[in-house]
Amino acid sequence: MADKYLRIAYKIEADLRHMRSDGKTKLPTEELLCQKYDCSRQTIRASLKVLEDKGLIVKKRGSGSYLADNSAKLKSTVVFITGDKFEYINPEFISQLKAALKTEKYDLVCYGTNFSFSKEKEALENVLSMSPSAVIIEPIANIIPNPNIELIEQIDAKGIPVIYLYSSYSRPENALCIREDDNKGAEKLVSHLKDKGHSKTACIFRVDDTRGLERYKGYIKALDEYGIAFDENNSFFFTARDRTNLIKGNDEMLQRFVASLSPDCTAVICHNDEIAYRLIKLLEQKGIAVPGRLAIVSFENSYLSSGSAGITSLGHNEKELASRAADAVLAAAEHRAYKPDPVRWILYIRSSG
Repeated sequence: MADKYLRIAYKIEADLRHMRSDGKTKLPTEELLCQKYDCSRQTIRASLKVLEDKGLIVKKRGSGSYLADNSAKLKSTVVFITGDKFEYINPEFISQLKAALKTEKYDLVCYGTNFSFSKEKEALENVLSMSPSAVIIEPIANIIPNPNIELIEQIDAKGIPVIYLYSSYSRPENALCIREDDNKGAEKLVSHLKDKGHSKTACIFRVDDTRGLERYKGYIKALDEYGIAFDENNSFFFTARDRTNLIKGNDEMLQRFVASLSPDCTAVICHNDEIAYRLIKLLEQKGIAVPGRLAIVSFENSYLSSGSAGITSLGHNEKELASRAADAVLAAAEHRAYKPDPVRWILYIRSSG
């Protein structure tokens, strides 16, 4: 764990950017800083020395500490670490997040991990060397142990706010996470299918991420509430690696799923539009009509759902996720509490189910 004076130095550094944008040049007195950070004058002086050595502040004898003329180099960058920055839903989200942060004078830098822990390690090491204002992390697979947890703890120890998107790793404890209401979302889809007359449904969810598990929990709960029989043969699970193979053109996973469906199954709830879209294409190849023989519904309401496939899908209000992520960054930089409710899903009904 980093020394306390370093943690305080990084917090003061975050405040310097706001001082400059507010037109302020003089730092609070050492006494006020001691009160704010609940520490000794010796600790504050060590923290200010760190900032002075970085060329961010200058000390004037008998007057105090001031922003240096070259303090424009203060960190105003936010890093976003995602599984795949070119993934079908990410370009739009990244564009919206970049625009939201730009209004607050933050730049956005993105790293794609390609769902690889080694690539994630490289991105986290870059964060440590950059010392950005905050880092937003989309976990690769948060159910299994992560070999990069120590790096994330080091980032936290440097005073860099860690914000998670969709799901979270185990560290830092109580880290802010922008979540979707996946449990309720699955219930909403089951309810929709029930209203359409479907009493025998199947599901395909990711099993190495809490998003998939929450959706599965909601699915089971809704079946029970509506008195719909549960058939474990109609529950299918996949991993991030399976998804990568699917993107590369290997549809073995979906082939096995279709083969496992019970003959009386009439509807499928998919983890996301990407799975739904590829499943519909496979069913078309097999001569299985959608929605005539099988209704298909999913999560994310991406461009894949609104295209020719016409997928009934759950989505959000436009820009809501990006807006919440930007709000989380600002709250962290300003040391404000921020505990958003899970983002609610909205059902967009189309021709697939």
